Amino acid sequence: MQIDVARRTDVDRIVELVNDAYRGTSQAPGWTHETHLFAGARVEPAAVSKMLQPDRSTVLVMRHDGAIIACVALERIDDSEWYLSMLAVDPARQTVGAGKSIMSGAEQFARERGAERMRISVINLRDSLIAWYERQGYVRTGAVEAFPDDPTVGRPLRDDLALITLTKPLG
Repeated sequence: MQIDVARRTDVDRIVELVNDAYRGTSQAPGWTHETHLFAGARVEPAAVSKMLQPDRSTVLVMRHDGAIIACVALERIDDSEWYLSMLAVDPARQTVGAGKSIMSGAEQFARERGAERMRISVINLRDSLIAWYERQGYVRTGAVEAFPDDPTVGRPLRDDLALITLTKPLG
């Protein structure tokens, strides 16, 4: 398996992968789906295309035998902190370490570009996902913000959604 920077030709597969991982669109959705929390797509092609601007953000993909099986988006916040989002793994490969591998690759990518700390936001009701990030070394900061009114990430099915912030030192 190799991790590299996504190309414009990868956009459709990234959209398919993210929507499958987050919205459970496959016949066998993985443990990361949010179908009980949201309706609609998690991401659209235009949003992914905007992320493929090296001066603003980067999307990394993990390929296995040429096929994209995982992805993650990175954004430089400042000289020392980066933001990680849109971590998605093909549901059929969610229990074989692909998530840990691409996250580690993303952290290394950011570290090589000066990052000292990674930040993520996770939906407050995703206890198993929060626990997974904590096992990867992320720590809750105590910061909680209202879930954004942003139709580009789907329509919330509940009114008690919020985002909690976790960080990890990359030293």
